[in-house]
Amino acid sequence: MKAMLAKIKVLPVLITLLLGAAAGNTWLQLWIQQDIVKKSKQLEAQLAQSAEKSDKMNAQLEAVQKLKQETDKLNKKVTAIEQNTAGLDQELKDLDRVVASIANRVNAISSNTAVTEKDLKAIQATVADSTQVLKSIQNSNADIVNTLNTMEQIQTKVNVNLKEINQKTRIIPEKPRG
Repeated sequence: MKAMLAKIKVLPVLITLLLGAAAGNTWLQLWIQQDIVKKSKQLEAQLAQSAEKSDKMNAQLEAVQKLKQETDKLNKKVTAIEQNTAGLDQELKDLDRVVASIANRVNAISSNTAVTEKDLKAIQATVADSTQVLKSIQNSNADIVNTLNTMEQIQTKVNVNLKEINQKTRIIPEKPRG
């Protein structure tokens, strides 16, 4: 009988320890969730900034297209001038330098646009990953809540059984020790 009572006393302690561990795990997950939410908000802010940069780059691309059209027109004019004039080498050299500087500017803008596009794709991938992690944590939390509810029901049953055992053992007279 004493061995049975000793076992019964250990069970609530074990259940309490399990509940404490589950609560600690839940707290840890909540802390991790808050950190992920904070980082997701930062990523959203970066994404918004990148979107603004993308809009600016799109505007620059339109300017680049116009510059390319103007460059093409200038190249055609240069070709016509070369064919129609002789002795205007210095003016042609100056015009070539202008066309070259325009081409350099066009190339610089094009490379900046490519970098911004890569940044946007990386941020989108990070936000998608963070969303998946948050969904996984949400599912884990739902499982933990279900487990805790089940453990609470078991604890309630154990408490009822312990009360019944205590009531039944009060009737049994204690043996004198000694």
